[in-house]
Amino acid sequence: MRQQLPPWWIGPPGLGRCADPLIDSWLCGTLSLTARLRTRCPGRFAVQVLAEGWRRPGLDEVRRLRLHRRRYAWVREVALCCGGQPLVFARSVIPGRSLVGENRALRMLGARPLGELLFAWGGTERDALEVARLHQDSWLLRRMRGLGVDRPGPRWARRRVHWLNRRPLLVAEVFLPELFL
Repeated sequence: MRQQLPPWWIGPPGLGRCADPLIDSWLCGTLSLTARLRTRCPGRFAVQVLAEGWRRPGLDEVRRLRLHRRRYAWVREVALCCGGQPLVFARSVIPGRSLVGENRALRMLGARPLGELLFAWGGTERDALEVARLHQDSWLLRRMRGLGVDRPGPRWARRRVHWLNRRPLLVAEVFLPELFL
């Protein structure tokens, strides 16, 4: 079975792609998503680690990071929660070549949010933001089983390559409908 690739596009979705300003503000915000969620959920924000380890990235992730298809990468999937309610599904793909020097700490985050680390460390650069409205049968949504993907409504996602100490890592975030309530 062939993987369905999300229809990623570059730049803010406000140009007729997403008519809702609330969704646009979450998708295209330039501040730390972790900091914004902590503000929304004072004392109730938590990271739930769903999966973490060496895995083969998805085809669109391989293309975006320019990896060899058969190579493994460190993949981390988490739910960003408010009072136990998942609001965002985040998937990070870190090529082995990026886990050198200080970047080795990326494999030992545990329940700490990656975004906090990316915004705290110096030497971080970011590529252009990519945004997508995911189809119900998207492979990325299938990775989120049990987090409310069966509820109706669009699933907006964004992703970006971060360069930490000149080493790439891809971070994708899927916003669940509960975030916009």
